[in-house]
Amino acid sequence: MAFISVDQPARARLVATKGVTIIDAPSPRNPSVTVMVISGIRCCDIRHDGDVFRAAVHMRDGEWLPLADGVTEDAAFGAVLAFVSLVASVPQSYAPEHDAAERAAAAEVYAAFAFPLPIAA
Repeated sequence: MAFISVDQPARARLVATKGVTIIDAPSPRNPSVTVMVISGIRCCDIRHDGDVFRAAVHMRDGEWLPLADGVTEDAAFGAVLAFVSLVASVPQSYAPEHDAAERAAAAEVYAAFAFPLPIAA
């Protein structure tokens, strides 16, 4: 197992996480999608609107749960990293009882990352 310091950006820590794949610019038709993060069967994306970013996790049937909104790029990666860490022990198969754990984890991460960006003068 590789050691990566918490002083490293969240993206670097996410890349170092076992079983995580990051796909840059996954949607040429939608350039606001910065990256797609695959962790096992779980799929998250990070999008940007100007200088602010948002992260979300896909449940199924087009349902996306927010992980962070209106944050820095590093905070968006941090939100995905936090979600992946929280659901690491949840079996990676679709079942209602697993959905409840993933929804709870997403809500916990969203609450933790719910802070506005400082407005530039």
